[in-house]
Amino acid sequence: MLTLLSLSKRAHLFHLVTFGHLTGITRRSYWRPLARIVGMLLLLAVAAGIPTPAAYAKAGDWPTYLQSNARRGFNAAETIINPSSAPHLKVHWKFLAGGAIFSQPIEANGYIYWGSFDGYEHESNLDGSQVWQQFLGQKPSNCGKNVFGVVSTATVASVSINGTLTTVVLVGGGDGDFYALNADTGGVIWKTVLGSAANRFIWDSPAFYNGSVYIGIASIGDCPLVQGKLFQLNASTGVIQHTFNIVPNRCTGAGLWGSTTINQTDGTIFLVTGNPGSCSTAEPYAVALVKLRASDLSFMSSWQVPTSEQTSDSDFGATPTLFPATINGVVHSIVGVANKNGIYYALDQHAISSGPVWKVRIAIVNGKGPEQGSGSISPSAWDGTTLYVAGGNTTINGTSCQGSLRALNPATGAFLWQHCMADGPVVGAVTVVPGVAAVGEGTALILIATASGKTLFTFQDAHSNSFFFGPASISNGVLYIGNQDGYLYAFEP
Repeated sequence: MLTLLSLSKRAHLFHLVTFGHLTGITRRSYWRPLARIVGMLLLLAVAAGIPTPAAYAKAGDWPTYLQSNARRGFNAAETIINPSSAPHLKVHWKFLAGGAIFSQPIEANGYIYWGSFDGYEHESNLDGSQVWQQFLGQKPSNCGKNVFGVVSTATVASVSINGTLTTVVLVGGGDGDFYALNADTGGVIWKTVLGSAANRFIWDSPAFYNGSVYIGIASIGDCPLVQGKLFQLNASTGVIQHTFNIVPNRCTGAGLWGSTTINQTDGTIFLVTGNPGSCSTAEPYAVALVKLRASDLSFMSSWQVPTSEQTSDSDFGATPTLFPATINGVVHSIVGVANKNGIYYALDQHAISSGPVWKVRIAIVNGKGPEQGSGSISPSAWDGTTLYVAGGNTTINGTSCQGSLRALNPATGAFLWQHCMADGPVVGAVTVVPGVAAVGEGTALILIATASGKTLFTFQDAHSNSFFFGPASISNGVLYIGNQDGYLYAFEP
């Protein structure tokens, strides 16, 4: 049984305080007509049978969690922030929200979308002024006094609403329900209740694919556990199309804390799950990597972490990354993910049940949560040639490190370079643009050269307990990241 203070449950991730609230005063209105024109063109493309993108985005945008449905955390179109300019980054602006920020800022159609623990989803202009905010609820943890709001990272997509292609913000609410918001106004287009369990919560972020939205549920803090589930929703209406019960009905556990990853080439979904709960039968899909068909959520394959490699708190809290690797002269499609036991696993997407093709330890287990350096829940990144993984306490060349970022050979897991973190563990996802990787480590934001592992830039938050637990995003020359202190930061060269 997991400890109630597990960070994958995040019940003790943030010690929330109340922050002042600012409201926006300007908007870049010229983006709205442009978005509508693009939307009409996309609608015509759909009618003509022309393939359309999975999410609304232009080159350089960051429209969904970890940038794409493959969850590679890589923006190949970024050119402004690079190894030469990164050392000159400075705070361009910061915005104080009413609660901690864990979600990854999303950039699409000239705006920024982000959630905060006071229960609001926000849209901001590129200058930091607020366009709108929509309250999507809060929920107290049964395990303690913490109250959680919008943790889910939004996906911005073009969706047909009543026959009109509309830019929609798809996001999990702080009340445990799922929302589609009008990107122009923040108004609720539809809301879907995901199950009846009072303790259910949405920690993960949605994927939009072929007109459907994929989102999972878990408990808010393991007290009690709920039945883990993945839902497929009609993006136009919010109607539930299919449900995959990760554990049988009348059982609990195997919550979906990390987000789903989609291979759009063959229409398959990969997800990793939390710890088992009470059940009269075995729960083989708990603490496991599971492969499903995106069309109907039918089961295809799975692999469960061996008992010998499980610890008292070794479920999955990360999100899988898809990448290719040439092994013994053969190109394999790999899915990789870190476990809270501190091991990063790489499996062949077409032979999940066979187990890892390689695995490597990236962090130790210290009996505490990942935010205190135990194991890893950090999603990795892939830039087309190299895999970047991060986590908690480890040792590098005889030096004890609070956390690390490592570059790995995708075929073997061998370390190409290792960067020792002195300010804290890496909890959020790794973010990469050509030549540069960005991670939060404790109260510091750090940018690292992907060619060498050398530090390019460090920003130290002035508040001693303000941790960068959420991931950064980089879009069109700006790095955005939220902090526990409630600030959304924008950095530019």
